[in-house]
Amino acid sequence: MNSLKGSMKELQATAAQLAESRGLQPDELPCHKDALLILAVAALKNIEKDENIFLSSSEIVAAAKSARNMLRPYLPCLPREEGKGELRADKKRGRVNAHDNNSDDDENEDLGQYSHTKVFDGNAKKRAKFARLMGGGKGEGSHHNTFAADASTIKRINGELEDQFNTALSRLGKKGLGA
Repeated sequence: MNSLKGSMKELQATAAQLAESRGLQPDELPCHKDALLILAVAALKNIEKDENIFLSSSEIVAAAKSARNMLRPYLPCLPREEGKGELRADKKRGRVNAHDNNSDDDENEDLGQYSHTKVFDGNAKKRAKFARLMGGGKGEGSHHNTFAADASTIKRINGELEDQFNTALSRLGKKGLGA
């Protein structure tokens, strides 16, 4: 169970990060509407990444994602100056170079069943290329909404399977309407 205060603090932290990523000071937003938009998008983002959401509420996650994407163009950001294009290109080049120079990421890339092979030892470039080609170099978690089943769920599933197996064995060889 989460308290309202704890959820509000998490929402405030997410909203502050979002405002800073848009180039704004979280404490000095231009108007009340901008603050409410940032809070709404942060709340929708928290709904999407909540690990307590089960398979039955995947519609909620999809609705939150579509609503967040609809609100994204209305989010406030700093006005761009004409000379900023060159800075943006430098920032992109710097980001790519930082990824290539970071050897810690090369060691932690998910290579799946090939993670224990000796093929990539000492050659970080090959390892990074293989991980990129296999989709493991994205630095993201799984997109599947999975969760570990608790003991009662496992017991229920095993009971249902056992019942199905027993009915299948009892109907084995029967033909016609009585099967």
